[in-house]
Amino acid sequence: MAQPTHDPHSYYEDGNIVLRAFSRSQNSHIVYCLHRSILVKHSPVFANMFTMPPPPTVAQYAGIPLVDMPDDADALGEFIRILYDSQYFSKLLIANDFTLKLLGPCQLANKYQADWIRDMTAEKLRQSWPDTLVGWLGLTEEEREQASRDVMGDFNGDWEPEWEDPAFQPRRLPEPVTSILLARECDVPSILPPAFLDLLRCLPEPDPIDPWLAVYDKKIESTLLPADDWHRLYRARERMGKWFSDYPYPPPSSSNETMTACKGPTSKNCEAAIYRTWLAMGQRMARCGDILQSNLPEEDTKGICLECLTKLNAEVGILQQQFWKKLIYFFSLD
Repeated sequence: MAQPTHDPHSYYEDGNIVLRAFSRSQNSHIVYCLHRSILVKHSPVFANMFTMPPPPTVAQYAGIPLVDMPDDADALGEFIRILYDSQYFSKLLIANDFTLKLLGPCQLANKYQADWIRDMTAEKLRQSWPDTLVGWLGLTEEEREQASRDVMGDFNGDWEPEWEDPAFQPRRLPEPVTSILLARECDVPSILPPAFLDLLRCLPEPDPIDPWLAVYDKKIESTLLPADDWHRLYRARERMGKWFSDYPYPPPSSSNETMTACKGPTSKNCEAAIYRTWLAMGQRMARCGDILQSNLPEEDTKGICLECLTKLNAEVGILQQQFWKKLIYFFSLD
């Protein structure tokens, strides 16, 4: 066996137990020289392991008892660093890609019953994903404003924000695939509907001949999601399309009249605007399965009278509320 590599962060010369694990990324074994007391403090599984009577012959590394671990060394190394250094864990929690970085450690936290790691990660997930329609619409409005600023900057050639300044940093959701997997590890089912919806928004428009040609552009993360979940996405798109096509058009108004019943001088404009709006929502539904945005596009409602616009906004709001409530059904999460 080739000489193993000492982990640069978790090899303590005064340690009294050595763990060895194989790293697939480095194609070699990694050894960690640790303190039993730290492992026992954080993990009842390690506590039970170390209280068992030792076998007649104990493997050693550099004169210290050696335990071969079945876990991937990359995840194990991060897990151990978290056990030893709470500040390092805090840095991982605020990283933009915290869902990817904490997926492996949280899997081991479940295995070795280091519940505090899972609990803190679960709270971070809850804070990072909107759990209400209002929260989601606020996020999409920020996304639209950011896109408008980017377009204006490209047009004028003078938009070069200081991205280190939090005031210029666009608000973004965590990466959805790893969020879904992490939510399952940490038992946070509440974020699954918006996470699947966000993943559906990230997918390109499906190929008309073979819809499976629509591939998620984050290659590493896409390999992590089970095939059943990819099928779940495409079934959801079909369910959403059928639900929208079954929705009554013209939409009913609160006055029990159809939205096209405007009697004012702009009635034709109003009827056309209502049709454009519904058509645009149908196109978005077919493209990405999402009809949730905070405001109706101005180009769709051009020329509509104030009364009809107010009614239309109200009816679209009702439609969006129903859509949000049905996410669990769309993605088969019930």
